[in-house]
Amino acid sequence: MKYFNRKTGEVGEDLALGLLLKKGYELVLRNFSTRFGEIDLIMRDKDILVFVEVKTKKGLDFGTPEEMFTRNKYQKVKNMALVYLKGKEVPCRIDMVAVVLNIENEPVSVKHYANVTQP
Repeated sequence: MKYFNRKTGEVGEDLALGLLLKKGYELVLRNFSTRFGEIDLIMRDKDILVFVEVKTKKGLDFGTPEEMFTRNKYQKVKNMALVYLKGKEVPCRIDMVAVVLNIENEPVSVKHYANVTQP
């Protein structure tokens, strides 16, 4: 089961990355790991560093990807971003990309939410 979740997550991250690149973002780093967890994508939107959380679901039987982005998850991303920045003062924000896949791992929807705040 873990393999299928990882594969679903990778497909979602690939779709999110493609969408953000089309919007003119530049990839800085993928899958930055800390003791707090992992940041899926670190991107640059002009002069702003963007920490991107990607939430991917197969179907909507148990809620939407947006519902998976909880207050706790937001705080984790924020903590990981602080570790990445190492005290540097740079303009940054947190974005979220919600991906819904069908049973064949094909995209049903890919939505980008810029500058999300604590839910």
